Amino acid sequence: MKALTQYSFIKALRPFSLVVAVISCGLGILIAWKNGFQDTNLAIWIMLGGILAQAGINLINDIEDLPLIPADHDRYSVIKNMINRNTNWGILCFILASLIGLYLVSKQGWSLFFLIFISGLASLSYNIGPLNFKHRGLAMIQVFLLMGIMMVQGSYLAMSGEFSSTALIHSIPISLLVSLLLLSNELRDWETDKNKEIKTLSVRIGYKNAVRMYWGLIIVTYLLSTIFFISGQLHQLLWLLLPLPLLIPIRHYLTAAERVQLTPMTGRFFFLFGITYMLAI
Repeated sequence: MKALTQYSFIKALRPFSLVVAVISCGLGILIAWKNGFQDTNLAIWIMLGGILAQAGINLINDIEDLPLIPADHDRYSVIKNMINRNTNWGILCFILASLIGLYLVSKQGWSLFFLIFISGLASLSYNIGPLNFKHRGLAMIQVFLLMGIMMVQGSYLAMSGEFSSTALIHSIPISLLVSLLLLSNELRDWETDKNKEIKTLSVRIGYKNAVRMYWGLIIVTYLLSTIFFISGQLHQLLWLLLPLPLLIPIRHYLTAAERVQLTPMTGRFFFLFGITYMLAI
């Protein structure tokens, strides 16, 4: 309820999470560029479409909290109007992203259309509809596939008109850290979700196990990156050392009673890793 009391457009937009679209789309564009598919115009539209799509998801995300606000809450009408307004902005973002998607489909064909269509439907099922990945404890798997693997592959497809095994391989470390970002959000809201009986994965397995999973995702990401370096998929591993100092404050926030900064700090780690990973390629 405290979060809703402090509700605003910026909080609904969740700017720190938009780095997911920037990195995932950027990685797909980069790999396509290296493979000879060099079109600045397409790259700009792909990036803009990805950011708008994620912004739309973020802005409609709070509509599920509306029934949780007591009708006698002193800011009920204000918060309700803000949530409805932000939902409308989210719908507008979806419309714009869809128009960009149609333009890209006209350039690259129906394979891209089906990928965008399936991804869009699955993304809307994060916390609404019969699937409701969040309440089933499957949200981390959802974002791993949609905001990681499929967004990277979709960006490559939008640039080239082809699917790519290279893009698939390189999307895995990034996808793991997309899941990490969502996990940080679940850890931040763990007590609230538990009290509301929202069965996120973190609530299902317990806070301590979720923290272990948090560190496990980071370890697996770096192990995979090392394997890719040994196999010649990455040209320089030292770049990936740059994000590691951010784990010091992250470790503190994971054990702190007040974990408001955990998700933004994880977003910074994700963004810096994504940038250095692309430099390593």
